[in-house]
Amino acid sequence: MPDETPSLRTLLARGWCKRCPRCGEGRLFRRYNILYERCSICGLQYLEEQGALFGYLFLIDRALFLAPLIVMIYFRLYVPGAGLFYASFVVLIFALFYTLPQRSGVGVALHYLRRQYTRSGHSP
Repeated sequence: MPDETPSLRTLLARGWCKRCPRCGEGRLFRRYNILYERCSICGLQYLEEQGALFGYLFLIDRALFLAPLIVMIYFRLYVPGAGLFYASFVVLIFALFYTLPQRSGVGVALHYLRRQYTRSGHSP
C-alpha cells in the first residue's frame, strides 16, 4: 500500500466516521470506545505508544465542550429565563459523552498525521 498521506480534511472525516486514517476502510473501535490495535485492512498500528490520544482529546474536549460550559456558568449571574441555560447545559453534557468515539477517531487521525510528518522530516 502506498504511504501517501491523505489531506487533513480526508483524515478528519475518516476519524469522525471511526475509520482507519490511512485506508479509510478498517474500523477503529471494537465497541463504543475500545480501540483496535491495528487496522484489519491495511495493518496500520493506530497508536504506537500508550496514551498518545490524551493530548488530542484534551485539546478537542477543552475547546468544544468545557470552554462553552465554563463561559455559560461564569456569565450566568442572573438570567430571567433560565430554561434556555439549563437546556443548553444538558445538550452540551450529552454531546460530550455521545461524541466520544468520534472525537477519539479524530484524535487517532491527527496522531497518524503527526507520525507521517515526523517520519518524512516535515514540520506539522
